[in-house]
Order: sequence, then C-alpha cells, then structure tokens
Amino acid sequence: MKGTKAEIFCATGNRQITHTNQINTALILLGSNIDPEKNIADALNAIQKLGRMGKQTAFIYTKPLQFETQPDFLNGALLLYTYLPLFDLQAELEQIELEMGRMKDIKKHVPRIIDLDVITFNGSIADEKDIVQLPFLYDFVKQLQPEIFKWQ
Repeated sequence: MKGTKAEIFCATGNRQITHTNQINTALILLGSNIDPEKNIADALNAIQKLGRMGKQTAFIYTKPLQFETQPDFLNGALLLYTYLPLFDLQAELEQIELEMGRMKDIKKHVPRIIDLDVITFNGSIADEKDIVQLPFLYDFVKQLQPEIFKWQ
C-alpha cells in the first residue's frame, strides 16, 4: 500500500493533513534561550506526537550569533521517523512553536522560547546555510546521520 494517501488529524491542531504510508526520516534541531530546560522538554513531548523519536544528541549550550547580548542557547537534535511529508512536518513544528508562545520576529538571532527546524529530510540536507553558519549543527548531523557526509 506504499503511496496510499490517508487523512489524519495532526497531533498539535485540529486541521487535517495528508500523508503517505512512507516513513520519512527527519533530523530536527531544537534550541531555546528562554527557560531552555523546560522549553526543550515541552517541545520534546510535543514532537513525540508527530512520529517515533530516534537517537538524540546531547543538548549543549552555545553562544548566540550576531545579537550577542542575550543568554546562551541550549541546542540539541534528534531523529524523527514520521509519516508526515516535509511541508506538513515543518507546519506542525511551527504550530508547536506558536503554541509554546514563540513570537515570529523579523530578526533571526533574538531570544526565543523555542526554535524547531528540520535540518535533514530522508537523507538530504534541508537548509545548507544553517550547517555552514552553526558549527555545532554540523557535529549534530555527523553524530546522527554520518552517511550524509560520507564523501568527506
């Protein structure tokens, strides 16, 4: 039945989304510098409703970029196995951010309650510039999906 579409109710809202029976693998980056331990734990609880969580990196504190007069960020990553296609997964992660109180700001590097990003999806890098700008992110990908950098 691979490729069969089915309607399901999403975990974080009441809208319907479509998915196929293919299990997708996503590497999700989590970050917070406002009450980070609590907000990371809350985000992990919400993410587990989107699929099966796999391996995780350690969560580490990193210095903020550009806007340096703010608290350090707590960052980590995990693998998520989900039936959601990329677009719907990104929408669900954004919904989690909004429900946790994140305000979308024009400025990228400001304090935030939670930041959830898809870094890889089915073995492909979703946003290469993030990996270049955030050295710890490269390490997270190497830890969880070393095959992505097998050419190095």
